[in-house]
Amino acid sequence: MRDTYTFDSEAFLATLAALSSRFEQVVASSALSFDGIDDDANPIRHPERHGDGIAPAYAAPGDAADAAADSDGDADQSFDGRGGVRERMRNSEGKVDARILELAAQLFGGTCWASLIGVASLGFDDAVVETARMFMLQTARCVRRNGLAVWLHGVIADASSAKLLGKPSPMMPMTIRPMSRIQMHRWVSSDAAHRYGSHKQRLEDVDEYRKQAYRLAAYGLLRWGSPIDECNRIASLMLSEPKFGVSMLRQDPNLLLQGVAPDRRVNRALAYLRHLHVQADLYYARAVQRHWDLPQLDPANHTEATAAMDRRYLYDAHRLVVSYRALWDREVPKADAVLAEVMRTQEYPRMKLWENPVYLRDVARSLVGASLSADIVEGFETRDVQRFEAGVARLRTVAKMVDTMTLLLMPIALSDSHEPKWVQMNRGGYRSRTQAWRLYCDVGADLALIVLGRIDRGDDRYRAEAAAALMQLDVQAYCEMTIPLFRPQSQDDDAAMDAVAAQDTAVAVKTPAATMDGASTDGTAMPDGTARTDDVVRSDDIARTEDVAATDDDATARAASRTALDEIVTVHPVDERERVDVVA
Repeated sequence: MRDTYTFDSEAFLATLAALSSRFEQVVASSALSFDGIDDDANPIRHPERHGDGIAPAYAAPGDAADAAADSDGDADQSFDGRGGVRERMRNSEGKVDARILELAAQLFGGTCWASLIGVASLGFDDAVVETARMFMLQTARCVRRNGLAVWLHGVIADASSAKLLGKPSPMMPMTIRPMSRIQMHRWVSSDAAHRYGSHKQRLEDVDEYRKQAYRLAAYGLLRWGSPIDECNRIASLMLSEPKFGVSMLRQDPNLLLQGVAPDRRVNRALAYLRHLHVQADLYYARAVQRHWDLPQLDPANHTEATAAMDRRYLYDAHRLVVSYRALWDREVPKADAVLAEVMRTQEYPRMKLWENPVYLRDVARSLVGASLSADIVEGFETRDVQRFEAGVARLRTVAKMVDTMTLLLMPIALSDSHEPKWVQMNRGGYRSRTQAWRLYCDVGADLALIVLGRIDRGDDRYRAEAAAALMQLDVQAYCEMTIPLFRPQSQDDDAAMDAVAAQDTAVAVKTPAATMDGASTDGTAMPDGTARTDDVVRSDDIARTEDVAATDDDATARAASRTALDEIVTVHPVDERERVDVVA
């Protein structure tokens, strides 16, 4: 496993220079007056698609920009004749330049920093324009001098400090939530403490600021980082376990030169997570061969290209709920406590796989993302029945999407179901607009995490680009790069896979372990792979693919079995498989 990565800072700077140039051109041409049209009765509209009144996914930063230009009134909006005239004025004045939207999304994804550039480009307030201009100038200066990783780490450090202190940072963009133009002017022009809103608003904004800082770093890794597989792994950690992701980000040489060192104990936790993943893959391969709780897929809804990943998703979703319910009345340590103990002692706790809170939380996040899985995970930890059941219902909704339209197409449906109805939303109050927009951004980050952890079609480049598109809330781009994956593999690819499978079958899959039926064994599973003295599952106990094919009439199960074993021998080296306990 590589310990280093790099950013293409030059490409980032070239794109930022193009954005700055376009920004200055648009601002210079903004000669219209905005006086008298900023009132609560006439909020700014989002850019609309032709005919359906829904903001386009590719315009996510601009959508947030227009949302930020909305007023914060909670009263219902009235539309009289004068309002109709003002609406026509807004339609001609309030749209963000398409090129600025495109470049800002390339640089900053669907975050508040992209929204800041879009809002400022409207040119309605010199102070807001200067704020965006200085942000781009300071970003370019930092990246040119120290590299992209140093700038991203600085943003995360500032957001973390704001969270720790419980008060907004001067670096936090005003587009962190929707507000009126008057409020934006007050935000950047006043020194009064109340310019950041109420105490509750400030706390919510600070929390959102830190979340978006993590997402900005994840997006930067996906968009500008290499090698791709390593950056995908770090980006996934940024979205699921941010403290681990930040530690991995600190491996950048420029950060090391500044005295920022990674937490080496994190490597122990990551090794333990990898250990659990190997266990899970081996156990799933055995479950496929013996038809343990395997979901039945409708051939009309699943193709050869997606059947394996769809079945694994549905299998894990079912086992997750069953496992949490079985553990409800038992004393189970929290996942963070288990990981902290692993990081402290370097010893792996003796737990059955589907009773391990670390693995259960990891599976939940891989199924529906960190935000959407919070109810089921935290509801279990606090034994909050209502919250837990809400999380289970959400998981089942997503699983049903996978069952009816495949895992590859599920992100399209899930994103569409959470996309705010912009026209209706803008008629509501400030809080409803803020909650709807932030939930939509949460879903985009969750879908990116699902793509990085669950989709096994395509290559690492595809996963990086698909996840980045979803973080931009650009569903159209995701569709364009995903549909080709439904095409059958070529004969050359099939022949290569057959050769690999034949070679792998000759290698014994040795797994010193407990019995596969979940019976507990004595001793402790150690990270160094110390030999055990109890029962062992030998390589001949895990049936070979051709043996399963000869005795099983279910063609779908045979294909799934072969895929599961091929994934194990491809992803996990032989020496790693030899020291993994496979405990149900």
